[in-house]
Amino acid sequence: MQQGETITHEGMVLKAPGIFVAEACAGCHAKSVCAPGKSETRIITVKSDATLHPGDHVTLVLMKSQGFRALAIGYVIPFIVLIAAFVVTSVAGAGELVSALLSFASIGIYYFVIWLLREKIGEKFEFKIKA
Repeated sequence: MQQGETITHEGMVLKAPGIFVAEACAGCHAKSVCAPGKSETRIITVKSDATLHPGDHVTLVLMKSQGFRALAIGYVIPFIVLIAAFVVTSVAGAGELVSALLSFASIGIYYFVIWLLREKIGEKFEFKIKA
């Protein structure tokens, strides 16, 4: 696994298997546009066979493709849903205000569905501990 294919964060073990990531987003180039990037700390659960103890410093690794998947789920798809809903309701003859309100409602429904599927979606995102 090459460095360019991964996103890495330095962290400290809070409790096994929980990982406390200090300044997790400090080195990420997408920090300025990422809502989680506004926070300085993150608690991430990592499945690992490594023997870890509270206070151990670790490097967490996430495949860059998983980062792009998160970007798509959080920003790209909702934008497409918003525009599609606005165009469909406008073409159907609804006024601009109604189209806008229905578009925002569609985003709410989208994020509600994401919330309902959060555990299933979360299974696709896997941090690993770099040896």
